[in-house]
Order: sequence, then structure tokens, then C-alpha cells
Amino acid sequence: MKSLVVYYSRSNNTETVAKEIAKAVKGEIKKIELIKEVSFFWAAVTALLGKEGKIKHVDFDFSDYENIFIGSPVWAGKTSTPINTFLNQADFTGKNVYVFLTQADEKTPSLVFESMTARIEARGGKVKDHFFMQTNMKSPLTSEQVTKSVEEWLKNFRDGSFRS
Repeated sequence: MKSLVVYYSRSNNTETVAKEIAKAVKGEIKKIELIKEVSFFWAAVTALLGKEGKIKHVDFDFSDYENIFIGSPVWAGKTSTPINTFLNQADFTGKNVYVFLTQADEKTPSLVFESMTARIEARGGKVKDHFFMQTNMKSPLTSEQVTKSVEEWLKNFRDGSFRS
């Protein structure tokens, strides 16, 4: 079963987690990018309002994948605007979806997980599990910091279902 890791990352924290997941599941990886990056303040305001971000062309054909991992930073307690755009455009019909988030707050981002799950399932996907990694505002996560947490999360699925 082929896996795809799709993510947006502003400060490289989500990217670090995405790369570790892709490595662990031997999956392909695709980065979502804004056409023009916005300030930290504006990113938080637009996320709080539930806006979409203008992203570079995304042509994801999910037909070759059974498992899709979607990663986003949490902005102002909400999904990032580029991921909002992606979730509103993607067709997840028949796909197993796994959500991973990064945020500075130590509390589990339950409302973000619920919101993403509802949007993914409304577009035909089945959210199988979710994971979040706490970050800090001073320095980006390193692979060494992320590997153990990702492995712990994924050990629930070590039956080979993620291997391509």
C-alpha cells in the first residue's frame, strides 16, 4: 500500500515531522506552498477567521495511494490557511487519512483535529488516527527530536500497512 505525506510548514517544524513520517512509512512526500508568504501576525488572523491561503498549483492524484498523511502547523488554535485550501480542494474518497499537527502549546489541539476530521470525511476520506508534536518558538525541531515520537505513533501500524 503506497503512502503519501502532504504538508505545509512555515517554520520547518511540520516539515521535519513530515520527512520523518515519510521515511518511516517509505512514502512519497509533497509540500504545499503559499504563492506569497504572509507575516506571522497575518497568518494567525487569517487562520482564526478560517480563511484559505493562496497556494501554488497542487495537482495531487491520490489514485495510487491508500494512505495519506496530512500535516499542518496550528495557527491561533486553527488549521493553517494553506491546509484549509488543500482540504477544501482534495478528494479523499476511499483513502485512509492520518493527521499530524505541530504547535507550541502543550495542550492537545482537539478542536483542530475535529475540524480537519470533519472536512476530510466530508470529502470521502476516513481519518484513522492523529498525532501532534509540541514545538517551541525559539528554535525549529530537529530530526533527532522528532524520530522517537513519530516511531511511537506509527508503531500502532507496524503490520506493514504503510509499506509500499
